[in-house]
Formats: sequence, C-alpha cells, structure tokens
Amino acid sequence: MDFEHLKEAQKPALNILSNSYRKGRLSHAYIFEGAAGSMKFDTALFFASLLLCQAEEHRPCGTCSNCRRVQHLTHPNLYVVRPTKRQILKESIQALRHEFSKTKVEEGPRLYIIEDADAMNPHAGNALLKFLEEPHEDMYAVLLVEDAQYLLPTLRSRSQIVPFHPLPKKSIEKVLGEEGYDKTFITLASKLNATPDEARAFLDDEHLESIVEAIDAVYASLNDQNGALLAFREQAEEFVRNKQTISTLLDVLIHYQKDVIYGKIGNRNQIVFADRIDTIEALAERYELDNLLLVLEHMLQLKARQQNYVNTRLALDNIMLELERGLTDGK
Repeated sequence: MDFEHLKEAQKPALNILSNSYRKGRLSHAYIFEGAAGSMKFDTALFFASLLLCQAEEHRPCGTCSNCRRVQHLTHPNLYVVRPTKRQILKESIQALRHEFSKTKVEEGPRLYIIEDADAMNPHAGNALLKFLEEPHEDMYAVLLVEDAQYLLPTLRSRSQIVPFHPLPKKSIEKVLGEEGYDKTFITLASKLNATPDEARAFLDDEHLESIVEAIDAVYASLNDQNGALLAFREQAEEFVRNKQTISTLLDVLIHYQKDVIYGKIGNRNQIVFADRIDTIEALAERYELDNLLLVLEHMLQLKARQQNYVNTRLALDNIMLELERGLTDGK
C-alpha cells in the first residue's frame, strides 16, 4: 500500500490515529465514517499495520513481515467481517467472537474490521455491543460506515468517530492514472465524481469517448463556419434519445463550454480538454465573455431540470443556436 498517498488523501484521519498511538491514548473501538471510496478500509489496514509493525521507528514501515501480511489480509491477528447479501448477520458477529476467544497464534494486538457496519441488522448490532462491553486487553475494533447514525446509539457512544472527507481531486486522478485511463478523461471524471469508484464507473461507460468526440465536433464546427445545430444533430442525436447517455452528454457539453470560458480569461490550468486547446482558444477569441457565461448558465439550468424537462431536444437546439448567434469576428 502507498502510505504516502493515503496520508495525502486522508491526512486528518491518519493524524488522529497516529497521534493517539504515539500518546498511548488509543480507543478500543473506532467508527470510520465517510462516503464509499474515501479509503476507509485502506486506513483501517494502516491502523492495523501501525499496531503490528515490527519497526522501532517510523511505524508503520510497510515492508516488515507483519505489515506485508496485514496488507494481504493474512496476519492471524487481523479479522475482517463483510456483509452477506448486503447484511451483516448475528452469526457473523458470533463467528468473530469465537475467533477472538481463541488463544492468539502470534503475540501482539488484535484488530477486527467490520465493513459496511451500518448494514448490521439489530441482532448483529446487539451481539457486537455485548462483545464491546466485555473487557479485552490489546484488542481493537474498526467499524466502517457511510453514516454512523445507522448504528445503535450505544455502539456510537462506546466508539471514537473518525470522519473521512471526500478525496481531493488530485488523489482521484492519481489512482485512475495508475490504472492507465486517458489523462483528459481522468480530469473530467475527477471533476464530476467524488470517489475513485464513481469516477471509474464514469470512465468505463462505453459511450463516453463517442460523446466527447461528438461535442468536440460541435465546437469545431463553429470554427469551420458550419452550423452548430446541424453538427449537433448529426453527431449527438443518438445520445439525446437515450436517457442513460443524456446526462453524460450534458456534463461533457458543460465542461467544454467552461473550457472556452477559461480560454477567454487565460486560465489554462483549469481546462479539461487540454488536447483540444487550439479549438478552444480559437473559439474564445470569437466570443464575448458575457455571451459565453449566459450560454453556460442555460446549460446548467437544463442539467438541473433534466429529469423533469418536457423537451430536452428543443432546449439543446436553442443552446446550439445561441452558440451560433454569439460568434463574432474576434475584434
């Protein structure tokens, strides 16, 4: 695991755990609360490595035998509970209690991680509560949840809540970049999604590349003195008809329009479609900023009313005509 990346992505959470460990003030139960994809499980493994690391300094080292086994989930002092059919049942907590009642195979602290702990049914929650109430030396619990309010109040009161914030855009981009996705599409996905999982699903959409090419053709047509409306109907009509693709189409359209605005004000660092910079900057010279902002506002309004809008096609046609009418000779 890349601990440095984790520290960058969830620095406050790691500081809470590291400082508590250094001061000898660890809680025996933690609730990691945050959105899916905010690296809660990775942080739980960091915590397990912190407890079990064999290094004398700079714990966790990430390279010793214990750290490696934690990362591979093979250390006998680490136990993970996961939902069965979207629920955590009482039987799973009973199995956990039975496992931890055995004599330790290896010396050192023991830790259990409950993924999606907010999926515990009431019987499982009460069984876990009884387990937490029993004194266990050198034993730690980490409950991973999106919303701690779904846990029993008594569980919350016996645990320290560690909040997790949405990942920084740069962290999402780094994760996706390491997986080999296209740089431009990564930038777009990170602006539209709060977690790597959501961004990955966006990038894996089979229509995404075709939608970007269609919108690129529409804006290129404005530079070529061809009609944006005609180009839109030729290139993007199939995506307007499909409810599953219209949302992505609007997202791409909005960010392309934003790029032209960034080109107009000279803010290249914010441009998503950097590989289309020639088209973007050429268009930027031919529009007044107020006009670009007005068209963007209409795009955003359409996106917000997308689910209820009675005639999306007509609204998009009007936006294309606005783009055509707004062109100047660049003077």
